[in-house]
Amino acid sequence: MAIALVAGVAATAAAQPGGPPAPSAPVPASAASRDTARTTGRDSRGDGPTAHALPLFPLRVRWTTDLDGPPSATLATDGTRVFVPLTTGGVIAVTAETGALLWKADVSTTVVPAVADGRVYVVGGDALQALDAATGRAVWRAPLATAMSAPVVARSGWVIGALDTGEIVAWRGDDGTEVWRQKIGAPVVAAPAINGERLYLPGSDGLVRALRIDTGAAIWTTSLGGSVVTIAPLGTRVYVGSTDNYFYCLDDEKGRVRWRWRAGADPVGAAIADDERVYFSSLDTIVRALDRGHGAQRWRQPLPWRPRTGPLRVGNTLVTAGIALDLRGYAMDTGKPAGEFALTENRLEVLEGLPVVIARATLPGDYLVAAIADGRLVALEHAFGLPAKPLTDIPGEKVAITPPS
Repeated sequence: MAIALVAGVAATAAAQPGGPPAPSAPVPASAASRDTARTTGRDSRGDGPTAHALPLFPLRVRWTTDLDGPPSATLATDGTRVFVPLTTGGVIAVTAETGALLWKADVSTTVVPAVADGRVYVVGGDALQALDAATGRAVWRAPLATAMSAPVVARSGWVIGALDTGEIVAWRGDDGTEVWRQKIGAPVVAAPAINGERLYLPGSDGLVRALRIDTGAAIWTTSLGGSVVTIAPLGTRVYVGSTDNYFYCLDDEKGRVRWRWRAGADPVGAAIADDERVYFSSLDTIVRALDRGHGAQRWRQPLPWRPRTGPLRVGNTLVTAGIALDLRGYAMDTGKPAGEFALTENRLEVLEGLPVVIARATLPGDYLVAAIADGRLVALEHAFGLPAKPLTDIPGEKVAITPPS
């Protein structure tokens, strides 16, 4: 089903607590380094800082690009290029600055690509393929004996895949060598997450597992009340959505539940966070903002449609994806409407998931690239701007991890 974009933030409400040789041993991340989330000012999706962030509205079209066909999966970006899997076959890359075509690779997929370290990792057919992000040239190919149960994730030289047999496989990003393989009790049903020296797995059996990224050895396991459908490690907390309609905050040290919030329906998509709040969408058509530390609800915004993904932030505007007649924005700090934008006379139809955010520390600030149902890419940016601060580190993410050797 085609979906459209609407930007949304939340409004005030009451709180409810509730293979080959292993790589060298990692340097443990200190508690202090994990707590940089409270001072860095960026979130888990690479969005800009809360302080000094530019608004998304009013909007103007930066560029449009015609495609051979609609996308077959959610877009991906490395901040310089936008990668688009096509229903007509192949993956293309366009420049984020102008939308000009850079290359096309003959590999088809219906899974969002993973992008890291100058590579684009694509699950196509019976193999995982690594493409050079600048040229689209095939770098390596790893055969798959079975299908993936969740999107591949990649970071700092690691590529992690979850197979529908319940196996987790870690490849070396440079050459595709399998580093380790670990069998867990149930398939992973949402994208895993890498943070520092740890890998987090959301399981269909209601278990959240934290593993060592270098060996796959278990660190802790926590049982929740339903299948784990979203996961986002941020700082010393791991935020998790479950099919028991709860949004959980776990302590990263041992996986203990610190608090939980009951939504009217299942959370959907990954949460994001800024210095003070964590934001998540749920199928009761609401986006919520909770205090990162103790879970008190700070904002609550009803949506006019059922969200299909988690939120993202563009400047100081929170954006989610659903069905609507136009693109609407709300200020993150107040919840007041920030503007609306109709891309066509009828509706803005985004085929799959969220658009991607291109982070930019110069005027007019961060902007969106969205895929339209008629086979176009559209970049939407703020029509005017104010001085922007240089981008800083992502809050809560431990960026330095030991690469595979």
